[in-house]
Amino acid sequence: MRRIIRIGVYGIVVMLASVGSADSMRAMNDYELGEITGQTAIQLSLRLHNNIEVRDDNHVALSHCNTAPGTYNPCRLGMEFVDKETNWLVMKEYYGYLNLTDIRLQGVVLPGSNTLYHDEDRFKREDGSCMITNCDPSGLVAIQMDYPSGKGEGEYLDMRTFMNVGRMTVETNDPAATYSDASNPYTPDNLSDFGFMQEQNQGVANAFRISDSTGPNANMQVRFDGRTLIYGF
Repeated sequence: MRRIIRIGVYGIVVMLASVGSADSMRAMNDYELGEITGQTAIQLSLRLHNNIEVRDDNHVALSHCNTAPGTYNPCRLGMEFVDKETNWLVMKEYYGYLNLTDIRLQGVVLPGSNTLYHDEDRFKREDGSCMITNCDPSGLVAIQMDYPSGKGEGEYLDMRTFMNVGRMTVETNDPAATYSDASNPYTPDNLSDFGFMQEQNQGVANAFRISDSTGPNANMQVRFDGRTLIYGF
């Protein structure tokens, strides 16, 4: 069963990107993003910080994310599901970091003939119809994604990530909230009345952290080898 969610975020999000290796990391505005062009390939690095600061590869929450239990925490992510309107699954003390380094995207054409491993069933929908012409991908235009090759032993820097959720609870919209927009009957008039802005439940339904065992705030490091082909679009 598919559910649609609405997400409410409260906190600070910083995203930095660079194309190529000549420029240092810096914020890009909408105009600069629109002016990006490429020829045979694009090399992209992406860094996303959410309510966090980096100290020698350790990732520490900003001071406003560390609050005493039972007090309002501004670092949070809330999700409201269809058929469960006005109820929010809220991740509190939420902060994290994601760094993807030198992702390489290149336009390619698939070979004109298939290998012995070709299996038409991979390209069929549940009803048996083909998602691509004749269930045959040969000769299609594709996007090839790969990561730098020739990495040394023990190098795991293709992706680094860290995420912390100190508390996870279910919160509801403020019972005293007013709703004047008939086209959005579950949207309170005031931002402070949304469930993800509440601090009604003090218990903890769940908590988790994604990190590396080298330290309490060390990032998890991932290495990718090989390539991925995306086609059929």
